[in-house]
Amino acid sequence: MRFPVRLPPPATAAAVAAATVLAAVALRRYHLYSHSSMATSAHRRGDSGGTTVVVSGKSPQDRQLLASAAGSLALGEGDAVEEITVTLDSGTGAGAGAGAGFDAGAYMGALRAGRFGRWMLWSPRLCSTHDLVVQNFDKLPVGVVCVACVQFKGRGRSKNTWESPPGCLMFSFTSQMKDAQKLPLIQYVVCLAMTEAIKELCCSKGLPELDVRIKWPNDLYLKGLKVGGILCTSSYGTKVYNICTGIGLNVDNEKPTTCLNAALQEMKVNSPKLKHEDILSSFFNKFEVLFEIFSNQGFQALEEKYYNSWLHSGQKVVVQDGHETRGVDSVVTIQGLTPTGYLHAIGEGGESYELHPDGNSFDFFTGSFKITPRRLGEPASGQGRAPMAQDDSVVSSQWLREHLGQPDVKVLDASWYMPVENRDPWQEYQVAHIPGALFFDIDGILDRTTDLPHMLPSEGAFAAAVSALDIKNHDKVIVYDGKGFFSAPRVWWMFRVYGHNKVWVLDGGLPQWRASGFDLESSCPGDAILKSKAANSAVEMVYNGQLADSVTFQTEFQPQLFWTLEKVKHNVAAQTHQQVDARPKGRFDGVAPEPRKGVRSGHIPGTKSVPFPEMFDGAPMLLPADEIRKKFEQAGISLDRPIVVTCGSGVTACILALGLYRLGKNDIPVYDGSWTEWEAQPDHDYPKVTSTGS
Repeated sequence: MRFPVRLPPPATAAAVAAATVLAAVALRRYHLYSHSSMATSAHRRGDSGGTTVVVSGKSPQDRQLLASAAGSLALGEGDAVEEITVTLDSGTGAGAGAGAGFDAGAYMGALRAGRFGRWMLWSPRLCSTHDLVVQNFDKLPVGVVCVACVQFKGRGRSKNTWESPPGCLMFSFTSQMKDAQKLPLIQYVVCLAMTEAIKELCCSKGLPELDVRIKWPNDLYLKGLKVGGILCTSSYGTKVYNICTGIGLNVDNEKPTTCLNAALQEMKVNSPKLKHEDILSSFFNKFEVLFEIFSNQGFQALEEKYYNSWLHSGQKVVVQDGHETRGVDSVVTIQGLTPTGYLHAIGEGGESYELHPDGNSFDFFTGSFKITPRRLGEPASGQGRAPMAQDDSVVSSQWLREHLGQPDVKVLDASWYMPVENRDPWQEYQVAHIPGALFFDIDGILDRTTDLPHMLPSEGAFAAAVSALDIKNHDKVIVYDGKGFFSAPRVWWMFRVYGHNKVWVLDGGLPQWRASGFDLESSCPGDAILKSKAANSAVEMVYNGQLADSVTFQTEFQPQLFWTLEKVKHNVAAQTHQQVDARPKGRFDGVAPEPRKGVRSGHIPGTKSVPFPEMFDGAPMLLPADEIRKKFEQAGISLDRPIVVTCGSGVTACILALGLYRLGKNDIPVYDGSWTEWEAQPDHDYPKVTSTGS
């Protein structure tokens, strides 16, 4: 279901400025120039003699390194692989762009960045700079940039095609990051770097300042018209995410919208023109600085700069929220970005909304664009009532018994116990489990790069493990554990973090199944053992940099459900979310010991206590929604404000998330490292509340 958003008629200068955000025409699929029909036809030909690439480097060593790598470049797939001819730049600048207006020597001379842009592939005509770096990522040095004079099959949002003539600066470059939580925000860093680079370049050359602005999420605007766009894609490599960023910037093509140099001429007749190589070097000089800040301090360190360059602060939009055929218009005011990079808006009644981009539905011609609004704390659109209550978090033993054995119903035993309990979940699974269930090892399907217990595995590792368990994207996954309500919600949360919403917890778990008198399997088929062990092996292979076998499960990371140490640290100061701890009250207050040796008890400042057993009755069965609501309200927690949950090591916090899901709150993030991670940090940077008050 799609929800249109449109601006009310502007009544003030500020409103007029906001309205212009939506009044431009897209640059996608354009034939921007009218002076060369012959060039246009050339853009469309993909079979005219292959591709020529010129190699340049900041130093002779850089040039030689890239030349060695470029000798094995490939572009395309199967029978459509395109021939690439590699030429080594002479180092004088004439090789890259001779006769085409790009001076590689001038570019390298102005480049101060040490990590980005020091290796360059330049082509007079290329199908896609983005495809070239994506398909050859492992062959090229990280930080390489690919530049094309003409691009006839560029990449855009939602698989759009960009046809880009001479006059546009089209380039793609590579980078890497380890923190998956920061990936959705990298496009904002790129946008900010380009806007600041253009302004600083104009200033350094004594030119009028070009007030290039950011239109969320990834477009660049000048005087109300689009002049550029940004595309970031990523894939998981060996313990790191490989990022490819593509940028298209209209520097010289005045028609049909505007361009940077036309705007300069309007402000100052006979103004010198900006050169492509100057813009490119200025961008990398700025991006390297911002990327370092972003990597070390997070996006919050750049937010003030970002908001100074974007178009949306205080902008009012109309969201249509309601039934598919009978929507209700609501006026909301954009406040800024959420921690996960979506738009945060406030309704007229004070309710918070999170606004998501809706695929490719930006409509520049009608002055409107479409986004998907989701009121924070309410179910996302499309999650209506289903025969098995998809808007709830649990299924009954009776339901599972009636559907057991159906091909699309997969059952997982996710039993896990605290270290002090001396219970072996794998051994217990082999003794007795629900028929057909496979064992999901929380201590095996985990992040292998940290000493913290059972942390969320990488997206690639999770996909490999679930594929080994023979779970498909269309399957309904039912999770249970041996205690009734303990570790199963953790696995329920893991599936949801990676985009699989067809997952439920068995209400009451194995104890309730037994109490209902339903059958158990007391033997473990060899196939079940092999699949469970294969899941653990697949995770190990991914973290060892090997390609896991037959990865068929497709994931889609949901960063809003997963919080890191730094996010919680920021929240302790900002208090955007209410922090709720699921551990028993004694451990929370610091008067009862933690089950892990060497870990003090206590809690994160500003956190409130709702012990996880409050979510179920003595059976244990999940409480009705109205009783769960009372538990949180009695603890002083407002269900109208955002919440983040924590515990000892990220397990029982998921029980609170499960309970809140029953209340319609499907956006509750879990602090994965929880108290075990927080307590291990230096007290002066990460304060604690303990029984001694420290």
